[in-house]
Amino acid sequence: MFCSKCGTENPDGALFCASCGAALAAAAPVQAPATPPPTVRGPQPMPQALSDSPTGKTPWVAAVLSALITGVGQLYNNDWKKGVAMFAGAVLGLVFTGGLLTIAVWIWSIVDGYQVASGKGKVW
Repeated sequence: MFCSKCGTENPDGALFCASCGAALAAAAPVQAPATPPPTVRGPQPMPQALSDSPTGKTPWVAAVLSALITGVGQLYNNDWKKGVAMFAGAVLGLVFTGGLLTIAVWIWSIVDGYQVASGKGKVW
C-alpha cells in the first residue's frame, strides 16, 4: 500500500505512513459475522425453572384461611393432598387425642400455608 501524500510503500493493513505519518486509506471494512443458520436460536430468555410453589398467591390470605379451617390455606395454594391430609389429621386428632393433635396440625397448617404461598415451602 502506497502513501497518497509522500508515495512511500507501507505494509498492507498499516493505518499511518511510516515515512510522513499521514493517515493511509481506510482499511477494508470489517465483514459482519455470518448470520447463524435458521436452526440456531438467538439470544432468548432462559426458561424459568419449574417451581413447586404457586404463583400469585398472597401468603397472609393462605394463613388466615388455614386459621379459620385447618387445610383450607393449602387448598388455596392448590396443594390438595396436603390440605385434605391436614383436615383429616385435625378431625382424627380431635377424636383420638382430645384436640391436642388438632392444635398441632392447626398451627402447622397456618405456618405451611404462609410459607408455600410465599414460595418458601413445597407443594406435595
